[in-house]
Amino acid sequence: MGRIDVENLFSYLNQMTALKTQINHYQQKPGHKNSVFLLEKSGTDYYLMPCPLFDNTNITIPNLCHGIFYYAILVDYPHQVMVGTPCTNTFIDSTKTIEGHSSISLYRDVLYAGELEFFENKLIGWNNQSGHYRPPPEMRHTQLTPNVKRLLPEESFTDLMLIFF
Repeated sequence: MGRIDVENLFSYLNQMTALKTQINHYQQKPGHKNSVFLLEKSGTDYYLMPCPLFDNTNITIPNLCHGIFYYAILVDYPHQVMVGTPCTNTFIDSTKTIEGHSSISLYRDVLYAGELEFFENKLIGWNNQSGHYRPPPEMRHTQLTPNVKRLLPEESFTDLMLIFF
């Protein structure tokens, strides 16, 4: 077995930059254990899991079937994608929705943030549309770890607003 070049293997970590919220005058209500979740994938289907930011007992996880979701990749959890549902997603109970990206991050720094669109548990597209963090589209090439790139494949990226059909 050959030697692993750890320096090259993790060189992308040196290129990552924390993004701070760009809007200080408006604080969104923080998310909670029933409104912020961890995104996962099995084959081509996506699903939600309990978020590591909260006590995971007695939570109700909504079905990830249709609509727009917000996501944030926290600096503290660079290999995971945290998601929440905006109140405009009529497929999710309004008690399980969030106000925006800083609701997901609990005002913490992120590596990237934007929107995801799903149909029948499949990812239709994702973008960098986050008013609070405003990541440039090209930052996705340096800010995403291999696991995040598995969850958010490059071929599904668009720098346009997503509109559920």
